[in-house]
Amino acid sequence: MGIYDEYRGRPSGKSNIDYTNLSSMVLIAGKHDLDPKRLVDAFFEASENEHSHCGSLDISCRKVNQDSATFLVTKGERVIWQFPVSLESLRNPYVRDSITRIPIPENLKKNGVSGKNLGISELKFGMKSVNVSARIVEISPASHVYTWSGSGAFVSNIKLADETGSIMISLWNNQIDMVHVGDKVEIKNCYVAKFANKRQLRLGKNSAMSVIN
Repeated sequence: MGIYDEYRGRPSGKSNIDYTNLSSMVLIAGKHDLDPKRLVDAFFEASENEHSHCGSLDISCRKVNQDSATFLVTKGERVIWQFPVSLESLRNPYVRDSITRIPIPENLKKNGVSGKNLGISELKFGMKSVNVSARIVEISPASHVYTWSGSGAFVSNIKLADETGSIMISLWNNQIDMVHVGDKVEIKNCYVAKFANKRQLRLGKNSAMSVIN
């Protein structure tokens, strides 16, 4: 059957430790309004580089054994959690993707970071449901690429800036024709990812972008 029981949505046998790890991460993500999958990515980065960040949380890898690593999660001076995590949970893509099948408790769900637009300097890796208003200062020529499904698409890297800083966002196909350098845009319900160790805005299926000149 694999690591997870497809019918019950949770691991069986010795994979129970994986389910416990991922459930803990879901709770942390829910309490701090983070995307659980981005939080798992941050734990993986900490396992490789000792430290990482996700939203307002700092993650440190304190000790590595053969099969697990102990992580300390802090927010400023406050300790949020310290626990061992199975390295298989972090390294196996199937296990890591399974975190999306673990529901966030209803009392921890939120409707976005704040409901208001955030300055670019406030954006941190792992944030979800982010609203941003900024001006387009640079548009790269569109490149033809092949997606994971094998279909062709055009993508352009767009540089956004406000009075607090700048950030990149990728636009696809018809989205590219919507904008020009100098346009002010408002983006709703996007999330903050990391590419080449830099923050980057990403549009999800429920995101919306509009020109507000």
